[in-house]
Amino acid sequence: MSGRACPQALYTSASRTLEGPGFGVYAHSADWPAEVGRTRKALGALVGFHPADGEAYGVLSRDAGRVLYRAVAARADGFGRPGNYLVHLLWDEGGRLGVRELLALRRAGRFLDALPDDATPTADLPPLRVPVAGRAAPALTPDEVDALTPPLAGLLATLAAGSGSCALPVRTASGREVAEVLFAVLPRALTSGVSLHTGTREDVGDTAPVTVRLTDAPARTATAAHDTERARTLLEAASKGELAPDELADLRRLDAWLFADAWAEQDAAGLSADQVASVLESSAAPRWLGRGGNAAAALDLAADSPAVETALRAAVDRWPAVAELVRGRVLAALLDEVFDGSAGPAELAVDVAGVGQADLCAALAGEVRRGRRIARLDRAAGLLVEQALALGVDLPLFRLTGQTWELALLATRREVVGDALLAQWRSSGGWTAEHGELLGHLLVADPGWLARLGDAVPVSALPPALRWAALRMDVAGVEELAAAVATGAAAGRGWALREVVFGSELPAGDVDQVLGRRLELLLVDDGWPRELAQSFARSRGGDDPPRRRRRRGD
Repeated sequence: MSGRACPQALYTSASRTLEGPGFGVYAHSADWPAEVGRTRKALGALVGFHPADGEAYGVLSRDAGRVLYRAVAARADGFGRPGNYLVHLLWDEGGRLGVRELLALRRAGRFLDALPDDATPTADLPPLRVPVAGRAAPALTPDEVDALTPPLAGLLATLAAGSGSCALPVRTASGREVAEVLFAVLPRALTSGVSLHTGTREDVGDTAPVTVRLTDAPARTATAAHDTERARTLLEAASKGELAPDELADLRRLDAWLFADAWAEQDAAGLSADQVASVLESSAAPRWLGRGGNAAAALDLAADSPAVETALRAAVDRWPAVAELVRGRVLAALLDEVFDGSAGPAELAVDVAGVGQADLCAALAGEVRRGRRIARLDRAAGLLVEQALALGVDLPLFRLTGQTWELALLATRREVVGDALLAQWRSSGGWTAEHGELLGHLLVADPGWLARLGDAVPVSALPPALRWAALRMDVAGVEELAAAVATGAAAGRGWALREVVFGSELPAGDVDQVLGRRLELLLVDDGWPRELAQSFARSRGGDDPPRRRRRRGD
């Protein structure tokens, strides 16, 4: 027979014991644990029994294992003394056996009712092999479901508390063994730490967190409505041949098995966090997440509920449709944050969805190509633009934002943005009003853009752009832009003097300062012979160039 080989011990009240006269262990396996003991003093209440009780049995936790036991009244000993009894004890190292095995051993008659006639005291009693108990759905009538619901609800309430004692009747009015039914209906993992004893017993050193007592007059304990609902639903399912999987180790997972389909018909707003987690663990998760705002609500709840976070991560891993849905919702929220400045998703939601920087950058470029524009190109949005270009994403900069000035500043300050803008400018294939507006902002940000853009700017487009930029510059900026024009590809047309210096509309004194420092260069650009320009400039003298500041930012 397969199963666990359990050391056993036989305690008898007869006088024939290994320790000599008196009560004690009559026989035991060689590896019976010393910490459990072999004397009445060591075993204590575990071997206490009144023959008038007829029978006592149970399973309890001790140190690193579990003890399964049964005590029965025995016939008079060889001296004719009545009132004797026999206790049959089994040791399960590691504590893998539980209430089901105890009840199965008792049901199969594998606990001894008496010592064999040829029995002799021994320290080499063979271990008893105990198989893992089978499980079958009990056939229950509606009346039996009604009778078993209250005791099962009480047991579920104790399991929910995580510790305590629960009293159960031995039998229902119809004669059904209560423990046999309840421990068949409940998942094994949920009851793995539960001990069971018959009747009222003294302290047997049980360390199990939850203790069940079988008694003819169990204490009545008020149970919550949800425990009663759990109990009835479990029993009704069992009556139809459906048993909750044995691996369900907590009540939330049990609830998922029991109620997830019903909860999946409700929206997240009507469910608790645990109920949402239960739905996410069920096969209804893809359908439920795809309805209304359930996906967004689940992501929000995950930030505050570890149960929802765990269940949502598992759903993302389990179903590609869920992964795509969650990823899409998180990406949409991130894009709303970038484009519209709305509140973005929590960091946890981004992690659950598995959205990386490359995903966001690619999505950003796709939205821009579809016509969406960033409302406010702030520092965070600018960093994302820079990251996208650094990753090689084809991001259309001319359609990126309506904030042309912020784009010009970003392109001026961030090399990768400037390089990309220049490349897109040269490959655009034409001149538009957008080019002209952006050119003016670029020149205000840095006159060096004039040389950088070079022949990508039509000559005819330069005068209005130069005047527009000059109007927004201070004295230093006007001087720098004028010098750039006079020494660049557009030199010799007089634009430095006419469009920039005079077009700036600076006060006369400021214009005189620029002329005093740059007159020769400006006159040459305006077509004067160099010698004449030099002579005229020397006659006027010159000043040190001022520090440059922009007059306006728009």
